[in-house]
Amino acid sequence: MVAISEQLRIKWTRWQKAQEYERGFWQRLGDSIEVGATGQLDWYRWRAARLEELLTSAPGWTPTAGKVLEIGSGPIGIVNFLEWGERYAIDPLESFYRQQPSLVKLRTSGATYLAGSGERLPLDDSSCALVIIDNVIDHTYAPGKILEEISRVLEPSGRLYLSVNVHTGWGAFLHNLLAVLRIDKGHPYTFTSNTLRELLARGGFTTLLEQVADYTEARQADRRSRRATDRIKGYTGLSEFQHLVLCSKTAPHGN
Repeated sequence: MVAISEQLRIKWTRWQKAQEYERGFWQRLGDSIEVGATGQLDWYRWRAARLEELLTSAPGWTPTAGKVLEIGSGPIGIVNFLEWGERYAIDPLESFYRQQPSLVKLRTSGATYLAGSGERLPLDDSSCALVIIDNVIDHTYAPGKILEEISRVLEPSGRLYLSVNVHTGWGAFLHNLLAVLRIDKGHPYTFTSNTLRELLARGGFTTLLEQVADYTEARQADRRSRRATDRIKGYTGLSEFQHLVLCSKTAPHGN
């Protein structure tokens, strides 16, 4: 028990450092938008379109009028570009984002933004049809607790969409070392495809659809990059590749 408490303390400290990192990132981006860089957040629109394609290709779920929750949305989020559902976004830095006019003005009027964390969601049991956690789970301090909360707020027939950048086993070892040394402050957790699948299984989720990018392609792209940090990733084994899943709370009927 003492060892577990110490691990949580370490993760909590890393998470606090990650929040400082995120605040600095969005402050700089907000300043750049203020002076005219309005195209900086177009990836949110692209991610929303990709999510809708994924939902369309998966069995047993269609766009709904129910609640859609995005955890760790940042100042805008995917939900900003969805045109269905009762949309909510939650982020620990929401109070900070509200003080950045250049970021807030990019929001539509259809989504409700809340301050909070995935470890304690301010929503009722079985109230959400869809939960989105996109490139966020490795930025948190208690991923298992977040999945417990997602399971709590999802309707019995609800869906979880999760994506995260993962590493190979060797890359995860190096990435964890960077986190311990506080060189990479933005990622308290590191995942491989296997550890992500294990986390989802422990959380009681069944994967309905899974897409895993090609590590070799990611490594080659990093090696060809003009950025020194990317080339270092490519030649050391630190290259990341995306793993995304669409899950249900229970096994599909018939299994």
